[in-house]
Formats: sequence, structure tokens, C-alpha cells
Amino acid sequence: MFNSVFLARSLNRIPRQLLRFILISGLIIMLLGQLFVLTKMPVTVFHDPYRVLAQADRMAAGNHTWNTTYFWRNSNNITITYFIAVWLRLGQFFGMNTNIAIHLFSLLMLDSFILLLLHTVWQLSHRESLLLGALSFAVLTPFAYTYYLQVFYSDLPIMLALLIIIRTIMNWPARSHRHHLIAGSGLLVTVLLAGLIKPNLIVLLPALALVVFVLWHQHALTQSQLVVPIVLILLGFGLTVPATHGIQRLSDFEPKAEYQLPITHWMLMGLNASEKGMFAPADASKAASLPDEAARQSYNLKEIPKRIRQLGVGGVTKLWLTKLEILLDTHDVQTWYNGGFRNAPSWYHNNAQPLQLLTRISYTAATIAFLVAVIGRLLTWRPDYTDSVQVGTLLAIITALGYLAFHTLVWETEPRYGQVVVPLLWLVLAGIPAQKRVSQSNWVLPSVSLVLSFSVIVGWIGMLAQQHPQTTVIAAQRSQLSEQYQARPLALPPRASMSQEVELRGNANYFSVQVYPQSTVSVILENTDTQTQYRFKYAGPVYRLKQQLIPGHYRIVVSNITRESQVVDVVSTYHYYLADQPLILNGQKHATYSLIYTVMETH
Repeated sequence: MFNSVFLARSLNRIPRQLLRFILISGLIIMLLGQLFVLTKMPVTVFHDPYRVLAQADRMAAGNHTWNTTYFWRNSNNITITYFIAVWLRLGQFFGMNTNIAIHLFSLLMLDSFILLLLHTVWQLSHRESLLLGALSFAVLTPFAYTYYLQVFYSDLPIMLALLIIIRTIMNWPARSHRHHLIAGSGLLVTVLLAGLIKPNLIVLLPALALVVFVLWHQHALTQSQLVVPIVLILLGFGLTVPATHGIQRLSDFEPKAEYQLPITHWMLMGLNASEKGMFAPADASKAASLPDEAARQSYNLKEIPKRIRQLGVGGVTKLWLTKLEILLDTHDVQTWYNGGFRNAPSWYHNNAQPLQLLTRISYTAATIAFLVAVIGRLLTWRPDYTDSVQVGTLLAIITALGYLAFHTLVWETEPRYGQVVVPLLWLVLAGIPAQKRVSQSNWVLPSVSLVLSFSVIVGWIGMLAQQHPQTTVIAAQRSQLSEQYQARPLALPPRASMSQEVELRGNANYFSVQVYPQSTVSVILENTDTQTQYRFKYAGPVYRLKQQLIPGHYRIVVSNITRESQVVDVVSTYHYYLADQPLILNGQKHATYSLIYTVMETH
């Protein structure tokens, strides 16, 4: 709001040549920063994105076996796994391993999203101030350098799809019949692919229905020319059903009822107050203990009303507000679905605390300012229902509210789920016409908005500044398929050993190696520079070492000192390199095998 009212006049006078220079320079700086992050600071990906990528890596190598129960419990991820596998096979044709191919995929999709967003903002608004605001959001915040760049998952594709869908609707009446054929085909394919990758795109349908109702009530439905786009969107959703079955057949995947989860499972977790409506391990374990999908459905249908009664009106309302706050919380964007950097440079470790804090503060402040700007613009908006751009803006608003309501009132929630509204809100800012004149009386609202937003941002910064990260990951390899999904450990024969080298580029005081529950082995860490050895202590499924460690080269040695085989958690892939150094087993190097370890400095 501050930018659009107080700085717009100056920014909108920037010469086109200077604007073009700023835009190109900013994008080049962003790209260089992205390439640096991908090459010098890769993260160790875990949980769902790793399971998807590991299976895609397997399929790209020609192995279509499904030896983990994860996909039988989460069959919605079959489609994205298949698409990634196709991309990885294409990458192999050009000599790329999985690491390079998936990083290139993330980079192409993320930067395509950013470029299309900038183009759309300019196309809709023709305001230099807004274009520079969108550029700043992409270049000067963690948006382009953290989660969406480092971890490929379904969140970025759905954001790109929503941007394409709604901008197509906005531009539809102004296009010729030839362009309608191209845009319509693109709209159909986009809805189909997005619906396959992220089923919660279904939120778009009730949003469309509400927009149609508003247009009908305003006697503007005929003028909107939305009939054809709506039919194409409905057709795209309809095609997801046969397409899903087709992809499952191509992937040699067969659903198993004894593992499948009903949709009520996620609704039940959304009512778990002890977990704040987020993923609930206890609910997941309970579902796994029940014999089949029907039993889980029966249990959920009994438990859901029980939890609502236990919470009461006040408890449910409090839980909803908590979930909404989580949805809009972006301060941990740098840790979403990753266990830290695999091995960041030493200069990063020397400044890790302030850099992590800066990441938190910058994205939180940008998000708050962004939301305040959208709210301020909405307060002065008087929709013109005969304007296709403003109709698309209305659709963007309702869709954004629909996503927030869905994950607040119905589904389980995560902070990353709320980011789906980012392209929608930029469309709102660009789609609402700027006021031509700002009268003296109209300065009250911008001034109040500025003071409130500044106060909220300062408050958030103060709170975050006191929340210093308690740990800094120095080196890690935490990718794994997880025991809960029947991941198979490696059997280490009697008197045999395995080893893996790890370079520490910062001081550490905690080192853990995941073995397996009830396994008896010897775990030793050797500093290969000084020949000093440290022995790990047994601590359940992991062996731990709490010892001050200086930067240098180390070797983890896991030995079976018993007379029976002992199982050890070892992750193996086909063309995906999980660690910088190979695992040495029986004297042989396995470049795509790795132990599961975490090295940290605790504060």
C-alpha cells in the first residue's frame, strides 16, 4: 500500500530504458544467486519430496517395483513421481545424473513462474511501481533461493498452474479465435496436469461457481465470455480420472486397500489440537495399525465428531485461528522439507546465526507488507463485472480465500500450504485498477495502513530476533525412505565394516549416525587429519557423539563386532548422489549409497 500510494508517482516516472535495465540486471543477479545456491549449498532433502524423487530415480533406471508402503498410503503422489521419472530419463539421454536433472527442473519451473508473473503484472497494470515490487519480491527475498529452488515438490507446479489458469481467463475476451484455440488447449492441459499433481486444485471449482453466480446476479454473465474457459476447466478436471488410472498402469502401480488412506484421515489430523492441526504422527500410526481402508474410514468417522465435541466451540475456533496463523507463517521457509545443507561453505557456518535470522526476517517482513498492500487495495476496489481482468481478479480472491478456508476449516495444515496464494494475490494487486487521483481525505487510509503494517513488521522482527536458531547443521545426509514405510536396512555380516568420509567445514559438537533399532554395532569417527578417534554411544535407533569437533576431514566407520548379521540404515539410489563421498562396503566404493548422519553445532 505504501509503495502504490506514496512512491508510485516517482517510480512510475522511471524511463523505460532504465526500467528495462533494472529488470534485466535484477534477473541476472537472481539467476547467479540461484546457480550459486544449487552448486555450492545443496540441501539434504527428506520426507515426501525425497520419497517421490527416490522412486522417480528408480523408475528412470527402468525399475518399476514399488518396495515401500508410502505410495500405497499416498497414491496421489504417483503422478508427480511419474512425471519426474520421465524428466530424469530425458536428462539421462543428455548425460545428466539425477541431481543435475532435478535442479535444472526446479530452476526452469521457478524462473518460468517468476518471468510469467512479472510479465502478467506488467500486462495487467502497466505500472512501473508494481513491476518493481514484484521484481523485489523475487530477487530480494528468500523466495527464489530456498524451498522452491532447493526442493522440487508439488507446491511450485500448482502455483504456476494457478497463474496460467487465471491469467488465461483474464485475457480471454481480448483474444482472437486463433488465440482462443492455443490458449484453450493450454488451459485444458494445465488444469489436467495440475489436477493430477495436486488434487486440492479442486478448490478452483467452487470458486468458479461463486464467480458465475455473482456475474449472473449482476447480469454480466454473457458479457464475461467465461462459458468456454469454464467448460475447458471442467473437462480438464474430468480427464484427471482416466489419466490417473493410465499413469498408474504405465508405472506398474497397483493400489492396495490394506494400505490406502481415506480423505477423512487428513480431516482427522486437521482436528488434532495437540499437533495444532498439522501432521500428527499418532494419527498416522493409528491408521497404519488398522487392517484396511474401510476400517480407517469407520474409525475416522467416529473420531472426527468426538474431537469436535471435546474441543467445543471455543476450542475449535482457537484451533482454526492457530491453523490460519500457521498457513501464513513463512519464517521457516529455509527448512521446509530439508534437513539442512549437505555441506555448506565455511564462511556460511561462520555467519550461520545472523544469516538464518536475516532469512526469517526478510521473508516474514515481505509477506506482511505484501498482505497489507493487498488488503489496502481491496478496501478501495469497486469491481467492474464487465471487465474480464476484474472478473479474473475476483476469481483470484475467492480462490485464495478458498485455499485458506480449506486448510483452516477442513484439512490438515502446513506453513507451505499457504504459499499457494502468492500468485493469486499478485494477480489481485495487478488486476485492480489504480486510483487516478488521491484526494486529501483518501490519505487517511494509506497512512493508517502504513503505520499498522510498519508496527506489525517491527513486532514480528522483534519476536524473530529473540528466536535464535538453537542448532546449526554443519553437514548432513538425512534422506531416507523411513522405517514406518518399511524401508529395508542393509545387513552387515559378522566382522564386516563400512565407512564413509565426511568433511566438516565448521565447528560442531553433535554427531549422530542412524543405525537401526536393536542393532548392535561399533560406530567410530576418525579425524583423518590428526588420526584422532571418537567412539559413538548407543541411543536407540541412532549412535551419538557429543564432542567438540574442529573443521577437517573425518571418516565414519560402522563395524559389526558380533557373530550375527546386524542391520544398518543405508540409503541406496541409482543416479542420485546423496553425499559428497561414497560409501565403502567390503572394500568397494558405492557412489550412490550413503549412511544417514547429522552433524550439528548446538547452542
